[in-house]
Amino acid sequence: MPISIVKQYSVFLANKPGALKHFADLFMKENINILAIAEDVRFDAAVIRIAVEDEQEIGHMLTQHGFTNVKTDAIRIDTPDRAGIIRDIGDVMEKKNINITSVYGSGATAGRTTLIVVVNNITRAMSALEASGLF
Repeated sequence: MPISIVKQYSVFLANKPGALKHFADLFMKENINILAIAEDVRFDAAVIRIAVEDEQEIGHMLTQHGFTNVKTDAIRIDTPDRAGIIRDIGDVMEKKNINITSVYGSGATAGRTTLIVVVNNITRAMSALEASGLF
């Protein structure tokens, strides 16, 4: 299905050399594939936003390894990689008065890309996207 709900984890990291590598080591060790990742760095701290495959519950694992994290629902959109897709998604959300609070994705593979979209009303957003005919 090109549109589904996934779990997004916002994870707080120190902004220092090796922090991202050690964070990624945990996912490799646990054999967890990251669908999409985004980072926002502010001075001495960073927030990493990740979405994982198969709705795996990883909050407990992250906490056990000392990572403060917050879990939220997000929309996963598997779409053809083409110019204007973000604009088209934004248009659908604007027409339904739905605010996009975060959007990020993974690199294109075989002409397709995965986008993660966080909104203020996931139920309305899912209905709007499904009815849009975009996917």
